[in-house]
Amino acid sequence: MTLFCVILAFFSPKSFQNAIAVLGILTLGILHGANDLKILTKKNLKQNSLFGIPFWILYIGVVFLGIYFFYFIPAIALLSFVMVSCYHFGEQHWEKRIQSKKGASAFYSAYGSLIFSMLFIFHYSEVNNVIFQIATVSIPYEWFLALLVLSSSLVLLFLFLKSQNFKGFMIELLLLGILALLFFKGTLLFGFGIYFVFWHSLPSLASQVHYLYKGQNSLAYLQYLKSAILYWIMALVGLTGFYFFNLFPKDQYLSVFFSFLAAITFPHVVVIGFMFHSSKSHGL
Repeated sequence: MTLFCVILAFFSPKSFQNAIAVLGILTLGILHGANDLKILTKKNLKQNSLFGIPFWILYIGVVFLGIYFFYFIPAIALLSFVMVSCYHFGEQHWEKRIQSKKGASAFYSAYGSLIFSMLFIFHYSEVNNVIFQIATVSIPYEWFLALLVLSSSLVLLFLFLKSQNFKGFMIELLLLGILALLFFKGTLLFGFGIYFVFWHSLPSLASQVHYLYKGQNSLAYLQYLKSAILYWIMALVGLTGFYFFNLFPKDQYLSVFFSFLAAITFPHVVVIGFMFHSSKSHGL
């Protein structure tokens, strides 16, 4: 699928790429985080609250807290979002593929940092513009380059030391190369969207369905969709409302879009971490 998207990036206009990316993010991208409350409930089967506060209130409270931080201390909020997302992307991609968990957390963060830094390097001007709109700071190109060198060195070292065979090591390098080509040729939104949907959201959906319903058949996915659809619709209504009612200038909507994703990412990362820990504890 990534190879197909690379070809698509070579021959399709930017507007088409962005439309495909937005469609993917608004459907599978947001959907993969729409069942967090059910995961929390399953982990705590005997209770639906913490300290007497219902989980759904706590969850929504964290989302609004994220929005608050982006409004009043955007630079710290943005940095926190990137750091949390780096770990989250790495965890989802590698959690079930690493036998030894020693140093795994650092590797997860390094892998996610590699993904982000590749994307940022190839779209520096646009990324820097989005960062400036959100946090009114400008990041030097050299900082992204340093992050790319450091993260890639750590990832390569970890893969070299932990890979069980040379073939697996080379396959991972090939996949990263294809992803880099996608980031280089596609638009910023297309590159992020394809990674977010196909490399992150779909595997996460599979893990969640297996955790919730002990299987991955069509009935299990249908149950997941029925359980998640209300939260998913609420998120879509919120985003489209911001756009069509002109609550923000159109040239700033990309920054608003990423801020929204950030706000719902913070509680989602915690929930998925709980899920992975619970799965290992129960041998799921």
